[in-house]
Amino acid sequence: MTRHIALIAVIVITCCPAAFAQESQPRRSACHADAEKLCAGVEHGGGRILNCLAGQKDKLSDDCRKMVESRGK
Repeated sequence: MTRHIALIAVIVITCCPAAFAQESQPRRSACHADAEKLCAGVEHGGGRILNCLAGQKDKLSDDCRKMVESRGK
């Protein structure tokens, strides 16, 4: 029984973080250049970068605009 639990733990630890990273990475990369250009002086955290980008939708790349809109901004 203990071996089964240990095996499950190893599978979860090795598989899941990679899946989460792959899911969030496209979102970050979609707006990385826009955020550096348009929100350079904005402090990270608390949704400040997203709010900054949302306030400048007309200047965003298509992929970034879609991501911002998908987040409800």
